[in-house]
Amino acid sequence: MKIFGFLKPVWRSMVLITLLLAIQAACALTLPAYTSSLVDVGVQQGGIISPVADSLSAQAVDDLNMLLDDSGQALLARSYQPAGAVFTLNKALSQADRQALEEALTTPMAMMAMLTSSQAPPEARAALPALRAGLLNRETALTRMEEEMMAAQGGLSDQVARQLAIQFVRADYAAQGIDLDALRTGYLWRQGLLMLGITALLGLAALGANFVSSRAAARIGRDLRARVYRRVLSYSAAEIDKFSTASLITRSTNDITQIQQTSVMMLRMMLYAPLLAIGGIWRVTRVQTGLGWIVMVAVGAMALLVIVTAGVVTPKFKALQKLIDRMNLVARENLTGVPVIRAFSRQSHETKRFAKANDDLTGVYRFINRSFSYVMPLMFLVMNSVSVMIVWFGAQGIDAGRMQVGNMIAFISYAMLIIMSFMMITMMSTIMLPRAEVAAQRVSEVLDTHATILSPASPRALVKPVQGEIAFEQVSFSYPGSHEEVLHDLSFTIRPGETAAVIGATGTGKSTLLRMIPRFFDPTLGRITLDGTDIRELSLADLRHQIGYVPQQAALFSGTIASNIAFSNPDMPDSALEEAARLAQAEAFIQEKEGRYQSDIAQGGSNVSGGQKQRLSIARALAAKPRVLLFDDSFSALDYRTDLAVRRALRTAFADTTVLIVAQRIATVMQADRILVLDDGRLVGEGSHEELMTSCHAYQEIARSQLSESDLAMKGGMRHE
Repeated sequence: MKIFGFLKPVWRSMVLITLLLAIQAACALTLPAYTSSLVDVGVQQGGIISPVADSLSAQAVDDLNMLLDDSGQALLARSYQPAGAVFTLNKALSQADRQALEEALTTPMAMMAMLTSSQAPPEARAALPALRAGLLNRETALTRMEEEMMAAQGGLSDQVARQLAIQFVRADYAAQGIDLDALRTGYLWRQGLLMLGITALLGLAALGANFVSSRAAARIGRDLRARVYRRVLSYSAAEIDKFSTASLITRSTNDITQIQQTSVMMLRMMLYAPLLAIGGIWRVTRVQTGLGWIVMVAVGAMALLVIVTAGVVTPKFKALQKLIDRMNLVARENLTGVPVIRAFSRQSHETKRFAKANDDLTGVYRFINRSFSYVMPLMFLVMNSVSVMIVWFGAQGIDAGRMQVGNMIAFISYAMLIIMSFMMITMMSTIMLPRAEVAAQRVSEVLDTHATILSPASPRALVKPVQGEIAFEQVSFSYPGSHEEVLHDLSFTIRPGETAAVIGATGTGKSTLLRMIPRFFDPTLGRITLDGTDIRELSLADLRHQIGYVPQQAALFSGTIASNIAFSNPDMPDSALEEAARLAQAEAFIQEKEGRYQSDIAQGGSNVSGGQKQRLSIARALAAKPRVLLFDDSFSALDYRTDLAVRRALRTAFADTTVLIVAQRIATVMQADRILVLDDGRLVGEGSHEELMTSCHAYQEIARSQLSESDLAMKGGMRHE
């Protein structure tokens, strides 16, 4: 899955999180065992852990010796040392000897407890004094008493025998004068404090895991946003068009946020749930209840639920992201085109179009939510059914003497931990992971799509000083995915310091021609050179550093007037940006603003007029001091007077700079040194205004449609006014 690949950079954090979650799981799995001991040992057994008592009275030792064989008597003698009126347990006794001692003493102690019980048969109670006095044969008497007591008890299981043995120890402790209440209370306090410490450790581990996972997920989101943003900035227009702007915005925001949120849950739950499930199953196998089959049935039901739900909703998550793209696209078009929508009274139509996209998205959301609405109730049904089954069959086991109450409580706790872990896995695998995986695939698609226009591996160095000669050599161009050529076999040269203009009817490829110079597009055929060097052999940074570009649609960035003019060099001195503003005829309106060059510019330049945006865009290009200036119909928002003033300023301040102007107005291009006339993507005329007026029919039609004969008869070029 793609989303797991995004976790690789935080592998160190994952190791630490795994360690913390292992501690958390170990603590969570330990607590039920302590709860069981509180009930079984602390409450039922009065704090007595096993039949191996810390001390035995002399009478108890004598009674036990009567029921032990020779090896048992020897083991008892080695294990207990006389200390006054009692016998104390040897503290140096090994664990193996303690286990052997418990096995040897359990049945005799249980029998002695039954012999002294008021519920024992009369024959058994009468046999005890005779046995103590030595009047009864040990082997035959014990055999007869055991048969009678077994019949009375309905069978003596290991669990029942152990409980009876502990009753014998309690009675003997009371005979020794030991405070049984203090013994029980001390055990409960010790176990309670241990549980409190384990709970505190569990909380610290959980807190640490949450902190580290949150930081790791935030880092994943930060790095992904940076990678996607860098990748998108490297894209040419072809890659932008492939994804669409709305989709790229969704992928770099909504999709990455989805990945980040899921990463947090994955680092917490996807690592914790398996640890908890495996540990719970291992613990369940150690609790001898015979109820393990219930957990296996529950796990199977949960697994089936996960598989069915994932199969239903995963395809819908893929459709969901595409519908979000669609809705964002419609919303973006409507918001950016509000004036046009209002001008043509299309509010109702666009509202319906958005409503359609919104309803489609809502329908998929509803299907997913309806699918998940069945999941949680079914999970809780399984969980509660398991609880009922454990209590039902566990009560039968307690009644039969096969298990204790504490064991049943512990088993329920472990079963709930196992089921909860599978619930967490189900939530991740059916709700969060499918959608996050779709988002990860969409983000990976952006990251795996490389720009078609790149710097060469070994770029050639520009010969300094750069002269600025631009040459097109049999250049043809067609847009990606299209077989129709926009430009056909263009060949021309713009000499250093020359002002050239491109004119032609709408759709003849004027802007496309201009955009190929800074390599926004590359020619399909032919080549473009700068000072004789193919621009594809130059690094993009070196090439674009020599070019000042003014787009057809002036684009300003949020900030100040100064930051927009000094966009190419934030450390530009004030004198340079002020000179650029003066040459672009922007100085006058800047001086009228209260903050002057520090006046705020809103996003997209929405707080300045179209002409002001155009002049600031021109000033930005001039401030870079390029060797080549490209104007893509950049004077269209300027009045004729300002247009002429800007061109005169260029003639004075940028006399050695190569200038290429794309324009629709004859008044803008007629004073250029060289005019290129395009018609249907072909160069149909080249020369000065006067030459084209006599030799180029296409130019004549454009000129006469805009200016009178007297205006067209004006002499002189930009360099000679």
